Amino acid sequence: MRDKVLLIACGMIKDELNLAMENSGFFYDTIWMDAELHINPDLLRSELQKAINQNQTYEQILLAYGNCGNGLVGLVSEKTKLACLRLEDCIHVLLHNEKNLKNIQGETYFITKAWINSKKSLKEEYHYAMTRYGAKRAEAIMGIMFKHYKSMVLVDTGAYATDSWIYCAKHLSQVLHLDFKTMSGDVGLLEMFLSLKWDRQVAEFEPGRVISKDDFGVECVLGSFSNAGPVFSQQ
Repeated sequence: MRDKVLLIACGMIKDELNLAMENSGFFYDTIWMDAELHINPDLLRSELQKAINQNQTYEQILLAYGNCGNGLVGLVSEKTKLACLRLEDCIHVLLHNEKNLKNIQGETYFITKAWINSKKSLKEEYHYAMTRYGAKRAEAIMGIMFKHYKSMVLVDTGAYATDSWIYCAKHLSQVLHLDFKTMSGDVGLLEMFLSLKWDRQVAEFEPGRVISKDDFGVECVLGSFSNAGPVFSQQ
């Protein structure tokens, strides 16, 4: 069965998915999508549809995504079954056991190693602003953009050592005048997804069935993208 399953996954959770594969022993042919695609849901949808269309010889395609700002809504597979996670985004995938997540997500900016390394990350946007506007103005602008946030959280999933990433995250939190802390996540939900032994947190789609907003539920549709997108446009 494993050679009949394709995993299409967001590069934002590559570290965590690799750990989930090692822990579970389930390894599939994998297409890693550009992590920056999640910033533009329409582009994400378009690129995922291309990948699905080009891989119709598999029996099952696993989409390692949540709702991601409705980025999966409208996807359809002609011959191959699809499955995805019935959650808002990667933060909810990694912190699925955090009972207080709903209460803090609106005022918390979540980051991981992959998010810090992203080309469109807060770190890169800050450096860009520093170069273009200077330190004082850049910090003032970013302070305005992040005024609704109270804290910054580095999600520790156990997929990598966090020491150097904590240092970077702390610096960013100081620039934005946000409280900093770490929060423990895990890859248990990803392990379940890879096992093909699914619960209600996985949505399944037969060939020809279009993924809709209703497949995720109201909270997922309204709650996606708790983190801000790019602050500055880098041309």
